[in-house]
Amino acid sequence: MTTNPESLFAIIPWLGGACFCGFLPLCFAAILFFTSRKRGQVGSAVSTAPKTTIAALGTGSGLVRMQGKIAPLANGIDGAPENALVYLRLKIEIYEVVSSSPSSNSSGWKDLKIKVHSVPFQLDDGSGVVWVNPEGLDNQLIGNGITPTDEQVGTACTLLGMSRDMLHGHLRFTLWELRAGQTVTVVGSPSEGQNGLEIAKTQGQTFIVSPLLGQAVDASISSQTKKSQVWTLLLSIPGALFLLCGLGGALYSLVTALMGK
Repeated sequence: MTTNPESLFAIIPWLGGACFCGFLPLCFAAILFFTSRKRGQVGSAVSTAPKTTIAALGTGSGLVRMQGKIAPLANGIDGAPENALVYLRLKIEIYEVVSSSPSSNSSGWKDLKIKVHSVPFQLDDGSGVVWVNPEGLDNQLIGNGITPTDEQVGTACTLLGMSRDMLHGHLRFTLWELRAGQTVTVVGSPSEGQNGLEIAKTQGQTFIVSPLLGQAVDASISSQTKKSQVWTLLLSIPGALFLLCGLGGALYSLVTALMGK
């Protein structure tokens, strides 16, 4: 039995196609599947968290949901107490051209830097106040952010301790802020902190501080979950087909080569 070298070499493009058109989309689909599953878990936790008032809070209450205003804060990140900045997030993206080919879809916006700074604040719902530490909040529920002006970018960089010398290239910026006087939704587990009862990020627990109010929180989580599920299907089905076709073609080429045809 002789081996046909041409048929043997034909295995390579089949395997390459199986990898790039099949295996890689399936990898992305797997990531999206776990993302949708995680968002679904967050949605379930939020929907079952009982709505309560600050006056009724106590340690051991478990996951609860509240709505109130951020109280004036003398030691905020920036600004007067009545307008104090308590949470600041800046995302910097850079446009990268990976290939000069017009048909290439590798070019696009890539994350360059994401920087966050926050300070604890008091939440006031009219029945009382409770400390909230926004560090570690669910950043998918803090709204769409704004496109800042050059002055706002400069101020944010200063407050975040970033040098503007790094800002080179085709960049775009997105800015998120939470300030005193703003009404927010808080979902978390109360515990005893340095300043008394507080709500903060707990390992393995849902923690939300969001400008979205009422059912807008639930709707946003549901939309994120469905979007991930749709993309999972859009990538997994053709990815599986391309993978099977590629592996099938490679197997056929291998058999052909071994038979010497």
